[in-house]
Amino acid sequence: MWKNSVEYTDGIMSLHDCVVNSVERFDDILSLYFNDGFWILSDTEYNSCGATVRTYKSKIEFIDFDEDMSEFYLFKRHYLFSKHICTTRKKVDLKEVYEKINSGAWKIEFIEQYKGFRRFLFFGSLTTKKKGNFEFQVVIDCEKMECCWNNIRPDRKW
Repeated sequence: MWKNSVEYTDGIMSLHDCVVNSVERFDDILSLYFNDGFWILSDTEYNSCGATVRTYKSKIEFIDFDEDMSEFYLFKRHYLFSKHICTTRKKVDLKEVYEKINSGAWKIEFIEQYKGFRRFLFFGSLTTKKKGNFEFQVVIDCEKMECCWNNIRPDRKW
């Protein structure tokens, strides 16, 4: 189905400002779908445009995904008389996260991404239909991450 399926390494792609439209879990694979694609960095074998460009619809797969070792947190800022007084962190069950994204109740947009041994760490913003905006952090425990897309969009430069 996908023309390109590449194991993630630094220097290939970025999820900055990319929105997850749906989530799928099958056996030990977690798949995130991006209707507006993700960024392919410039001057790689997958992008000869000379600039970082967006893909069309794309997918990220976390292979050998361990849900028990993965975590999702929401951060809420609290104010008193318009002055920020503290931030609280709440752990959210991953199954609830999948359901909220798939139902359209939550919109998740990635801002930063980091890779460690069997870990991917993402920060971003979450918009809910009822409760407003939050920041989130998600730790995904997996063996590897694969990036899947068909074509790049030379007209959608960073």
